[in-house]
Amino acid sequence: MVEKKYVDVNVFVYWLAKHPEYGEVAREWIRRIEHGKRGEYITSTLTLYELVVILAGLAGKNLKDREFVQTIINAVTMLRSLEIVPLESKDFTRALELMKRYGLDYEDSLHLAVALREQVVEIISNDRDFDRTPIRRAF
Repeated sequence: MVEKKYVDVNVFVYWLAKHPEYGEVAREWIRRIEHGKRGEYITSTLTLYELVVILAGLAGKNLKDREFVQTIINAVTMLRSLEIVPLESKDFTRALELMKRYGLDYEDSLHLAVALREQVVEIISNDRDFDRTPIRRAF
């Protein structure tokens, strides 16, 4: 049985934007994902959407730029051992509960709801807000 790890959106942002401080650490996590076991690393469809929006803002691109969006989506979906799981309707309700319980914003609570549903053991993120949750954080 593979221990699942949830990859937060910031890892992909730092990797694709070549962040000056966190870019190398993010690239190392991407290497681990590329060489990981099938299903070892997961993220949600929310991550893909957030990634496109964030990178479009950073690059001054428009979300109507199909080529730009496709490039970002391809970069993530081509990672061999990364599984992208859908948001489920129950995640939206659970996230409300998690906001209150762990003092998270709604976005982080949605990621946490998916991670808990998928029974991950670790969240890959530099967002220290996840330190207040029952899942260990690494970055």
